[in-house]
Amino acid sequence: YIQWFAWMDIVGDPVFAVSGVQDITFGASETGDPDLDGKTFLAIPGELVDVGDVQHSETGSESVTATLRGLPIEDGGLLDIVGQKAKWRKREARLWFRVLDPIDDKATQFNPLPIHRYYSGYLINLSVDTSADEQAIVATIENYQAALSEGSGLTYLHQSEFDPGDKSAEQTLAAANGMHKAGVSGSVGGGSGGSRG
Repeated sequence: YIQWFAWMDIVGDPVFAVSGVQDITFGASETGDPDLDGKTFLAIPGELVDVGDVQHSETGSESVTATLRGLPIEDGGLLDIVGQKAKWRKREARLWFRVLDPIDDKATQFNPLPIHRYYSGYLINLSVDTSADEQAIVATIENYQAALSEGSGLTYLHQSEFDPGDKSAEQTLAAANGMHKAGVSGSVGGGSGGSRG
């Protein structure tokens, strides 16, 4: 009997979820983990949650997937969030677990054991798998070491993918296009403006 806790830092709509039938709210200093204490985790039936194993190697741990099934197909709000990569791409995500020790023979009551951190990293993918009668959301989390060791291939023009409020790339391109359309030559901030007659 394993109970999973998940936090995903989605801009404007952070996810705090726990596998089970009852929401769980931690006290201000109940666990000693600031990502748990004072937070309320919303219950999701455990049979709908699937968390992948952590595979370790000499270069660190592999990415982990967490799947939530049984979502209604007409959930347009969820699809909207998944489609807006700037709200979740490379943002923090964490998974915890604890073992539930049955108190009675029928396993209807449990004694929760201490919570352990299972995996921490960044969301690198959020997708929706759809079947005939339901859809599942799949979150792929990559560890911190992998995120820091690989070249991103990104430039400042990609800043809005990480900060939805950043408009610097859009404004820079608009300024450059405005100069070109106005017939101004030379580089921004320097250079000559053409020959004089």
